[in-house]
Amino acid sequence: MNVVSFDELQQQFPEGFCQHLSMFGALSEESLNFLLQQGDLLSVQAGDQLFRTGDDSDKFYVIINGSVRFHQLRENDGERVPLRLYVAGEQIGFVGMIGLHERRGDAIIETAGYLLEISSALFHQLCEQYPEMFMIFLINITREMSREITHLDQMYVAKN
Repeated sequence: MNVVSFDELQQQFPEGFCQHLSMFGALSEESLNFLLQQGDLLSVQAGDQLFRTGDDSDKFYVIINGSVRFHQLRENDGERVPLRLYVAGEQIGFVGMIGLHERRGDAIIETAGYLLEISSALFHQLCEQYPEMFMIFLINITREMSREITHLDQMYVAKN
């Protein structure tokens, strides 16, 4: 994983690209640029480990492009089970950060791309500096978490 600049990211994607990602939907250009400029922009390669079980959950990631596979260890046999593939416009890691618990699985880059790392401090700064946009961002996160719960419900039903 390598940190890249906001300028480098802008060279990689057409103008307005990030504004069309679901996690950033309806955010003002100013607040989105704040996140992109203040957060860490990461260039990632397939096989990179984003986080592992037991790591601190003091940040989360928005996938700008590429994909991340999330795995958990099955308790009865220790097998690593892939649970979900996260793709462009989605976030990974928010639940641990907001729940104040350590990572409960491993996140591995499946397809090379770019991620935005948002620390808990930056998340708080967004709330202070752009309160209306913060509410929209929370709605976007909540909407995605709702879809994730539905996905997990479907997985459970399919197995039983």
